[in-house]
Amino acid sequence: MVGRRASEASDSRRRRRWPSTNHLSSSNRLLTTTTALALCILLGLSQGAVGASAGERIGVGESSRMVKCPNTREIAPCTCREMKKGLDIACDNTEQKHVRNALDVLKKNPVVIYWMKFRNCNLPRISDYVFLGLEVRHLNIIRSNVSAIERSSLSALGGSLKTLDLANNRIKEVPTAALSMLKSLTFLNLNYNNIQTLHRGAFAGLTVLERLSLYENKIQHIDDNAFKGIGRRLMRLNLGKNQLDDIPTDTFHPLTNLEVLDLHENRIHHIPDGAFKGLHKLDMLKLEHNQITTIQDDVFSDLTVLNSLNIEHNLITNISDKAFAGLERNLEWLELGHNKLDHIPSHALRPLHNLRQLDLESNKINQVHEDAFRGYGDTIKYILLDKNHIPSIPTLAFMDLHSLEWLKLSHNELTSLQEDTVQPILDTITMIDVSHNPLKCSCELLWLWKWLSNPNNSENLISVKDHVCFTPDRKSHPIQQLPVHDFGCPRNQTPEQSRAPDGAAVLVCSPALVAVGLVSTVMSEKTW
Repeated sequence: MVGRRASEASDSRRRRRWPSTNHLSSSNRLLTTTTALALCILLGLSQGAVGASAGERIGVGESSRMVKCPNTREIAPCTCREMKKGLDIACDNTEQKHVRNALDVLKKNPVVIYWMKFRNCNLPRISDYVFLGLEVRHLNIIRSNVSAIERSSLSALGGSLKTLDLANNRIKEVPTAALSMLKSLTFLNLNYNNIQTLHRGAFAGLTVLERLSLYENKIQHIDDNAFKGIGRRLMRLNLGKNQLDDIPTDTFHPLTNLEVLDLHENRIHHIPDGAFKGLHKLDMLKLEHNQITTIQDDVFSDLTVLNSLNIEHNLITNISDKAFAGLERNLEWLELGHNKLDHIPSHALRPLHNLRQLDLESNKINQVHEDAFRGYGDTIKYILLDKNHIPSIPTLAFMDLHSLEWLKLSHNELTSLQEDTVQPILDTITMIDVSHNPLKCSCELLWLWKWLSNPNNSENLISVKDHVCFTPDRKSHPIQQLPVHDFGCPRNQTPEQSRAPDGAAVLVCSPALVAVGLVSTVMSEKTW
C-alpha cells in the first residue's frame, strides 16, 4: 500500500509537468499529442527492451540458481528434494551398486548438492574419484559399514565440501591422505568409530577446520604432533569417551584458538603440569568421568579466560590451595560434584571473584565452617551441596552470599536449620531444597514452613512433598501440613494466633526480626 501510494504520487508529479492543452492551438495540440504519443511509444519500447533484458538476466540468474531433481526412478532407492541452496540427496538402507548408479545419474546434469546423505547403507570402501563431477556442500556417510577411505576418494570435493560426517562406521585410523584434500572443510565428525591412535599430522591440510569430534572411539595414544598442520581456526575438539590414560603434555599447544576441549569419559588419573599451555582462548574444559585424584597447584594457570570447568565424577580427595590459580577473573561455572571431598575447598576457591555456580553434590563433606564461602560469595548464584553428610550449618556460614538464588541441601544429615542462618539469603533466594534430611519439628524450622507455604515460591520448589520433619515420637510430618503449635514455639500468643503462623508467632523464634514483625502485624492481620 505504501509503495503504491508513492508510485501514484510520483505519477501525479510527472503528470503535472505537462503543459495544459487548454492553452494551445489545435495544430499545436495535434503536434503536442503526436509528439507525446511518439515519446510514449519510444519510452515503452525502451522500457520493454530494458525489461526484456532484465528479464533475460533474471531468467538466466534464476536458471543458474534453480536446481532440478533427476527422475525419481533413475536414482531409486535414493530420494531427492529440491532446496533453494541445492539438492538434498538421501540414500538409506541400500547397497553400493545403487549408490554408484545414483551418483552416475547426478553427474549427467551437475548441479549443487547441498546435502548428500548415506545412512544405514553397505559401503565398506569409499573408492577413488567416486564423487568426481559433483559439487557437494555437506556429506554424511553414517552407519554405513565404512572401513576404508581411499586416498583420492574425496579429492573432487576439495573446494566445495564444508562438513563431513563419518560417524558410526568401522574406521580404524584417521584417513589423513583423503582428508588433506578438503581445503574448505569446517566440521569433521568421526564419532563412534574404532580409531586407536592419532598419529603425527593426522589432520594436516585441514587449514580452515573449526570443529573436530572423535567421541567414543578407542583412542589410547595421541602423538605430540597429532594436530600439526591443522590450521589455527579449530575452536571445538571432542575427545570424550575414549581410552586415554593421561593428557599428553605437548599435544594441544598448536591449538591456540581452541575454545572448547572435551576430555570426559576417559581414564585420565592425573593432570600434568603444562598440559594446557598455549590455550589462551579456552572457554570450557570438560574433564568429568575420569579417575583424577588430586588437583595440584597452577595446573590451569594458562587458561586465563576459562569460564567453565567440569571435574565432576572423578576420585578427587585433595584440591591444593593454588589449584585454580590463573582462573581468578573469568571462571564462573565450577562442577566438583560426585568426588570424594570431605570438606569445602575454601582456600582454593577464595581467589575466584566471579564464581556463579559451585557444584559439590555427592561428595563426602561432613562439615561446613563459618568461613566456608567467605571472600568469594558475592557473585555466587547456585550452590549444590546435596547428597553429602552435613549434620549442621553454622549461623554465619551464608553471610557473604549476597547473590545466592539456588541452595540445594537435600539428602544430608541436617536435624535443624535456624532462621538466623538463612536470614542473609532470604531476600535473594528463589529455590531452596532441604528435603530428605532428618529435620526436627522445632520452632527453629518455622521459617521453612513460611517459605514453603508462600505461593510466590511455588514455581521454584523442588521435592516439596519430601520436605518433612520428625516430632519427638519419631513420626514424620509434611512441613507444610504441620499445625503451627506442633513446632513447639513458646505459647505466648492467643489460641487464634496458634492456628495461623502470624508475625508474633515467628518473632518468638527469631528475636532479630522483632521490629519487622511488629510493623507487619500492625499493617496486616495476615502477615504470614
